[in-house]
Amino acid sequence: MLDKTSAYRRLYDTFAWNLPTRYNIGVDVADRWAAVDPDRPAIIADRPDGRAEILTYGQLAERSNRFANALHAHGVRAGDRVALMLGQGFEVAIAHVAIYKLGAVAMPLAALFGLDAIEYRLNDSASKALITDTAGLAKLAAIRDRLGALDLVISVDGAAGEALDFHALLPKGAADFMAVASTPDDPAMMIYTSGTTGAAKGALHGHQVLLGHMPGIDMPHEGMPRPGDTMWTPADW
Repeated sequence: MLDKTSAYRRLYDTFAWNLPTRYNIGVDVADRWAAVDPDRPAIIADRPDGRAEILTYGQLAERSNRFANALHAHGVRAGDRVALMLGQGFEVAIAHVAIYKLGAVAMPLAALFGLDAIEYRLNDSASKALITDTAGLAKLAAIRDRLGALDLVISVDGAAGEALDFHALLPKGAADFMAVASTPDDPAMMIYTSGTTGAAKGALHGHQVLLGHMPGIDMPHEGMPRPGDTMWTPADW
């Protein structure tokens, strides 16, 4: 993060990238906070009944460990692509963090994608696993026989057909997980281009993608985050 007490000219003149030898997004955004302040709120979800449900950093770290163990138990290994087709929710953050800790590659898919877009991206990336919901399963059913590499489907809305229940998997996984000792260049995330000029292309990002983005978030938002700040976005995670 940038020095929030410095003037712009000093920041500009002294800025330098600081990439550690080892860096893992999942450890940085969850375990680091859980170690010093496990009860600190990480995510707040507004429920339809008006309740505000909180996921703490301690819970995010533990549940992502459990899910990483569950994915590993079902054959997901470092470098495997794991697609996520979900709206916002605790499960999305837990899955992302677990995938990074495991050394696998997260591949977000827009929940509004049509069948052709989903089929192309899952096949082109050779995704081994898909985490989705009831709406995603309905789309998947129409193209399932054309997805050769996909052999694990998990639903946050419960087991259905071949899909395993996300919430039932968590308690089966151990609460401890040794995250891979990834480097900043090791693959972490694949995001596809829109495909407006030719076929969509998968852009592969290393774990350093988070460090690379932070100055561009910090500077134009006046030093965000500061103590007490809450961030909201309408976009899929």
